[in-house]
Amino acid sequence: MAAPFRPSPPAPGGCGGDRCASGRDAWPLHHFLHEGVFCRLCSSCVLLYRPSAFCSACLHLLSTSDAAATAPAGDPAVSPPGPTAPCSVCGLSVAHLSCVAGDPASFVCPPCAAAAENRPFSFTPAPPAGGGGRRTLDERDARVLLVAARLAHDSVSRAAAAARELAERRVAEAAAARKRSREMLDAAFRALEAETREAKMRPAPAAQLPKKKAPKSAEANRDKDRLLKLNAMQQPALAFAAAAAAAAAVSSMPLATVPPPREDKKPVKQEAQGSAPPPPPREDRPALFGALQS
Repeated sequence: MAAPFRPSPPAPGGCGGDRCASGRDAWPLHHFLHEGVFCRLCSSCVLLYRPSAFCSACLHLLSTSDAAATAPAGDPAVSPPGPTAPCSVCGLSVAHLSCVAGDPASFVCPPCAAAAENRPFSFTPAPPAGGGGRRTLDERDARVLLVAARLAHDSVSRAAAAARELAERRVAEAAAARKRSREMLDAAFRALEAETREAKMRPAPAAQLPKKKAPKSAEANRDKDRLLKLNAMQQPALAFAAAAAAAAAVSSMPLATVPPPREDKKPVKQEAQGSAPPPPPREDRPALFGALQS
């Protein structure tokens, strides 16, 4: 079974097909989309990437292919409808039963036959070395070029339609998003206007009263009451202690001695009837705080 062909990165000035045997100077190069990758391929590589779209023996487009669906009636590149046989090796390439020589069950396509002989294959082989780099374009080469151009055109047209559909969907999504954003902005503006009107109609707030001092906690009140009770209990004791200290200070002081009476040098006037009786003797009185000491 022949290995499937896969596109390679476009080579500058040459075909970008995998294992291309058409030569680096193959002409023309077609823009082709294969598995989501755009590449530039020669006519032979375009046919190798679409093996089920044409007859590998007569090189005509099959009427059942997508490229033949858009072709005008009587197009010389499209073969009339008829039975086909797949390749017995790869199962991808097909051929008309009328084009197959021998048993259709043993049909082998040209690419698989070349792979069995271990030689490169190309629908448009490179010109011989002594030919000066040019090769005569015969009927078979013209048919290969025409079929490859139709297949490349179909591939690019499908890619363009998909890109157009994607662009239209993106445009519709952008328009819907723009409409939603405009509606949201309108709603926001309306809400802002309503809030502004309500603020204008609302009466002005009264002047704020001074804040009251926060009441003291219960613990601080309990401490204050405890201090007041302690002061009340200490006041009588302090008063009694002060009185006792004053009494002790007085008792420790010496008693004042009473000085003797002065004799007045002036003569005492006596009454006519006689002299006045002398005053009674002065009794010594005990000290004021003598009783406290006893």
